[in-house]
Amino acid sequence: MNKNQIAKKYSRAIINSTDISGIPGIIDEFKAFSDLIDANRQLRLLFAGRIFSENEKEKAFKALAPLLKFNPDTGKFLRLIIVQGHLSALKEIITASINIYNERQKKATAVVVSPVELDSKYVQRLKKALKRMTDRDITIEKEIDESLLGGFIVKVGSTIFDSSVKGQLRLLRAELMR
Repeated sequence: MNKNQIAKKYSRAIINSTDISGIPGIIDEFKAFSDLIDANRQLRLLFAGRIFSENEKEKAFKALAPLLKFNPDTGKFLRLIIVQGHLSALKEIITASINIYNERQKKATAVVVSPVELDSKYVQRLKKALKRMTDRDITIEKEIDESLLGGFIVKVGSTIFDSSVKGQLRLLRAELMR
């Protein structure tokens, strides 16, 4: 199984077996654990490496769990992920869990790339327009890309709306090349 398949399997299990209101907390704790593993080479070798047996990894996690003060559900899923040897897919599990949670809550995140900082009134108008188009509550993440000449690019899930000058010039060039 590849990381995305593993991530889908675990994220569905997390979403289906946990109260929906507790999901954001579990995801935040997963992120914190992922950051801890990334920052500490010894923990990464302990939990993600092949040096230690599943039993030794489980004992180490049980010893570490009270110090981390995780929600019991978070601890249960992290222990399972570690013992099954799927810790390398933790970032994908987090992303898949966020996506499934947002889908169930009818929420979406729109990444807006523009050459300059967007005015808050404009962001609110954009949010309303995207809500009408997607039928979801939209959270906007702003990014600045000075290479855009003007306009902006909006990414909602796998859909991209490119109204940048750079994008329009690319389309024009493709048309002229035909």
